[in-house]
Amino acid sequence: MKIKKIFLVFSSFFLLLILSQSLLAQEPEVPYSGEVPLVPNVRPVIILKGSDYDMGYQHVQQLIQIYGAYYLKGAAELNHSDKKLEIFKELEQDVRKYTPWIIDYLKGMAAASKNAGIPMTFENILAHFASRSNVVLEESDCSGFAAWGSATKDGKLICGGSGDHEIRLSSKYRYRYEIILFFYPESGNNFVLSPPSGGAGHPGMNNKGVIYVHHGSTNSCPSKKRLVGRNPGNGVPRIFTLLNTLRFAKSTNEAKDMVLSVPGGLIGGLWADVNGNALVIESTDNPIIIRKPGDHGERDFIYATNNLLSQEFKNCWDPLPPGQKTVYFPHVGWLGTGGTIGSIGRNFELWNLFHNYHGDVDQDFAKMMWRFIGTPLPYATIDEAVEDYERSQAKHWNAHISQTGNAMVGIFQPDNGNEGLIHVSHGCAVRGNDSPTYEGGVVLRLKPTYSFFELKLAADPKNVTTAAQTRARYDLWNAYQELMKIDYSDKRFVPLDDLLNQAVVEWQKGWFYLDEASEVKGSESVIKYAKAVRCYTRTQCYARQVYNSLVPPATRPENLDLRAWHGNWGDWISRDDYETIDDFSRK
Repeated sequence: MKIKKIFLVFSSFFLLLILSQSLLAQEPEVPYSGEVPLVPNVRPVIILKGSDYDMGYQHVQQLIQIYGAYYLKGAAELNHSDKKLEIFKELEQDVRKYTPWIIDYLKGMAAASKNAGIPMTFENILAHFASRSNVVLEESDCSGFAAWGSATKDGKLICGGSGDHEIRLSSKYRYRYEIILFFYPESGNNFVLSPPSGGAGHPGMNNKGVIYVHHGSTNSCPSKKRLVGRNPGNGVPRIFTLLNTLRFAKSTNEAKDMVLSVPGGLIGGLWADVNGNALVIESTDNPIIIRKPGDHGERDFIYATNNLLSQEFKNCWDPLPPGQKTVYFPHVGWLGTGGTIGSIGRNFELWNLFHNYHGDVDQDFAKMMWRFIGTPLPYATIDEAVEDYERSQAKHWNAHISQTGNAMVGIFQPDNGNEGLIHVSHGCAVRGNDSPTYEGGVVLRLKPTYSFFELKLAADPKNVTTAAQTRARYDLWNAYQELMKIDYSDKRFVPLDDLLNQAVVEWQKGWFYLDEASEVKGSESVIKYAKAVRCYTRTQCYARQVYNSLVPPATRPENLDLRAWHGNWGDWISRDDYETIDDFSRK
C-alpha cells in the first residue's frame, strides 16, 4: 500500500510537470505585436479548484495559457534589495497570520512556474502581488452601486461596478493583466472576482450572497493619509485580504469585521448581501467611518465612486490649490482634489437614476446605466478640456459612469446558493462615448465588442462551463435570426457574417475542450473546463456584437419604456443647481 501511494504521488507530479511544459509550447491566447502582449477584447476567465496549493498551481498554468510566460518570467527575474527582502519577510508573517491559506497558494504558483522552466522563488511570487508599483491607484476612476428591496423590480439584490482605467499589459516586471477568477476551494465559500480592476478586484461575490461591489474610496482622504502614513506598499496585500474575505464571509457584517481586523487599512470597500445589508467603509481607523443606506437619503440602494460622503471629511483636502474650493453636495459628497473631481458628475447621475427610477432597477437597467452617455465635453479640443479639468474642478465635464475609460464593467446578481450570475463587459459597453470622466479616461480599446458575456457561479467548474455553453448557444441563435433578416446586398451583411463566423469558431473550440475535460480528472480537467469557458465567453461577445448591431441595446431610460430623463415628472439634482462653486444652497 505504501509503495502504491508513493507511485501515485510521483505519477501526479510527473503528470503536472508534463502538462506545465506543454503549456509553454502553446501559443498564448492573447494577441502579440512582436514581443509586446496586447489587451484581449474579451476578458479572460480562470477557474481554480482543489487544495490551496493546487489552486495556485492551476493559476500559473492558466496564466501561461492566456498570456504566455511573459509576466511570470518578469517576476522571477527581478532582483530585490536586502531591505526589500526584509520587508517581504515581515509581510509574509502578516500573511501567515491573517490570510494563512495564501501561503500554500503562493507555493503552488512558485512550483508551477519552476516546472514550466521559470526559476521562480516564493519571495518573488509574493513580491509579484505585494510590490507597490503593481497597485492600481484609486485616482483611476471607479464606480459601483448596490440596489435591492423597493429599489429593484423583483426585490432582489443587484450590483454593478466598473474599474475605470486604461487596461495595459505593461512591462513584464509589473502585474497588470486583468482576469475573471473563479475559486472552488476545499473549505469555505465558492467565489468569483475580477482582479486587479480598480484597487482590488471589484466586483466580486461568493455563493453565500455576499458581494464586494467597489473599493469604496476607503482611506482616500489626503490629510488622513499623511497623518497615519498609510502606504499602498505596506501591510497584507489587499488582493489577499479580499480573497480571504470572499472565501469565508457569510454576510456583509462578517465581511466588514474581517476587513477591519487586518492591519494596514489597505482595503475597505462597498459590501452588500442578499439579506438587504449594505455599507461603505470610508475609513478603517482614526476613526472607523461606516456609511450606510439612508445616511444620505438613499432608499434600498447605495453607491460609491472616488470621493467620500461622510461629514467627517470636511478638511481632507486642505490646503487646496489656489482658486479651488472644498464643496459638499447633498447626496453627492465632497469635491476636493484628485479622484473627487471626476466623481461629482457620476454621483449626480447615480442619485438621479436610483431616486427617480426607484423600483425599476433590473439587469437591463443596470446594463443601460453603463451605456448611458453623458453630455459631450463643451470644449473645442481635448487639449482645452484637459487644461480646464483641474482649474475648474471639472465643473463642465458632467460625466456619467459610462465612459471610454471603463476597463471592466461587472453586473452581479448574487445568490445564496449556486445561481449567482455575472455579466461582464471588457471595456466600455457602448459605441460612440465622447464623455470621459477624467483625462485618463480618454482611451481607445483594441477591437472592442461593446457587449456583456454571462457566467454563473455554479456548483463546480463543469456546471460553470455548461451554463456558459447554454448562454452561448442562445446568443448564437439570436444573432443568426437577426442577421438572416437582412439581404446579402446590405452592406452590413458581410462584416457581421464574418463576426458571427468568429463566434461559431469559438463555439466549436468550446465543444472540443469540454469534451476533453470529460475524459480527464483533477487539475487537468479544471484547466480544460476553464479553456472551454473562455471560448464560450468569446462566442457570447461576438454573437452579441452582431445582435446589438442590428437590435441596439438600451442606452437611456426611455429605451426601456421609462419616463424621460430629467423630465418634469422627476425630482432631479445637478451641479448647475448651484450658482457658483461657493454656493452651498439650492436655487
